[in-house]
Amino acid sequence: MMRIKNTVTVLAVAFAAGLPVTAIADLNSVTNSRAPYVFQTMDGRCAIAIDTSAAPELADWAQHKLAPVLAVWYPKIAALLPSTGFTAPPAYSIIVQKMDGVAYTAGTHVFVSEKWIQDQMNGEATGSLVHESVHIVQQYHGYGPSWLVEGIADYVRWFKYEPQSHGADIAWMLKLGDFSPRYDASYRISANFLNWVSVNYDSNIVTELNADLRQGKYPPDFWKQHTNKTLPELGDEWRLQMEAQLHPGRMPPTYE
Repeated sequence: MMRIKNTVTVLAVAFAAGLPVTAIADLNSVTNSRAPYVFQTMDGRCAIAIDTSAAPELADWAQHKLAPVLAVWYPKIAALLPSTGFTAPPAYSIIVQKMDGVAYTAGTHVFVSEKWIQDQMNGEATGSLVHESVHIVQQYHGYGPSWLVEGIADYVRWFKYEPQSHGADIAWMLKLGDFSPRYDASYRISANFLNWVSVNYDSNIVTELNADLRQGKYPPDFWKQHTNKTLPELGDEWRLQMEAQLHPGRMPPTYE
């Protein structure tokens, strides 16, 4: 029996052997139970390997809960975030390991906390890996403001993948208590801002942002070009609307 020891090796063996993406999943039948679970996306264009060797008890969840979601949503993410001449990575890996924090992405590898998955298996675990899969597709190579990089990933997660969870809308904000939103606060709050701009000004704003960031050309007048308003103007308008819902009757704060 051929034994493939880790995620990188699984994909390397497959591509070195010239296997098409449709055949890569067959490697699971010749590997041991601790090998990564490799599957293809629904469009047949990407192979994803999930390595739970550090937490074998998560293998069933990875195969039957996470994999079906990513098989459908990775192609959707790629379709949401296109740009001229770009093809989304045809393979990536998710490695479950002991680590602090939740998850992070480096190149085409996602590293996620074993404890986080255990704690959030029936909560935010799958959504957090949809977020990281957006980073796989983004491929900005360190370019662009971090609030936009993370805001786009959470926009896809909370407003496209799981809007029914209300994880970044006004219902979620109301749970935070006394706070004032800022468009560049990153993650969910910036995702809310991006969604607001897409609803009120330009429905393609996230696609257009992604294309510029990926090509390393986020111009100072980007927002003016696409909405006829500057970023601070949009931020103030959005904040005032959020403040009116968060704190009815209260005079909203102003920022220099």
